[in-house]
Amino acid sequence: MKSVKCLIFAVAVTALLSLWTGPAAATPVVLLDDNFDTENGGSGTLNYAGFTNWDVSNGTVDLIGNGYFDYLPGNGLYVDLDGSSYDAGRMTTKTSFTFEPGFTYELRFDLAGNQRDGSKEEVLVEVGGGVFYETFSLGQYEPFTTFTRLFTVGTATSAALSFEGTGYDNLGMMLDNVKLTRLDPAAPVPEPGTLLLLGAGLVGLFGYSRCGRKRKL
Repeated sequence: MKSVKCLIFAVAVTALLSLWTGPAAATPVVLLDDNFDTENGGSGTLNYAGFTNWDVSNGTVDLIGNGYFDYLPGNGLYVDLDGSSYDAGRMTTKTSFTFEPGFTYELRFDLAGNQRDGSKEEVLVEVGGGVFYETFSLGQYEPFTTFTRLFTVGTATSAALSFEGTGYDNLGMMLDNVKLTRLDPAAPVPEPGTLLLLGAGLVGLFGYSRCGRKRKL
């Protein structure tokens, strides 16, 4: 009779463990995802300032691609950060994003080198308030290259994202596929499934020791 009870107990613990599917990962939150393909009705134009997600200041940028000054075919529309006014521009998101401590943020974007002359351009990428700041440079005719950067904040910060070209010759680096994502918490707490597994293991260990003692008596 005792062995039957132990068997029933073991089956119950097994059923409890089967409910555990592992810790559920926190879903990444996409704050910005822009490939510029729908801008201006899908057509390129020079000195474009009508972006959905961006303001242009300190100069101009060109919206090119889709057969219009399309130096890198197959990438839809993209941005030449040195527009056609002999003054490279700065693109800043119209939205300021709230960055929270305890999370990691991923910034991903594609840059290509100057596609028309031999000059080596630079692009300053910045998340305001000192959150992130880095200068990128690629040589002439370099194709689109994906850059990924991770950053965190110590205190809650509201800031915009910007890309600023350099140069005064209407020939700049190219920008495409900008994505900003909030990832899992930097220090995740135990998920309910983890606690369930721990509890089931302790119960199973206790029950096994009890059944073992009874069989020896």
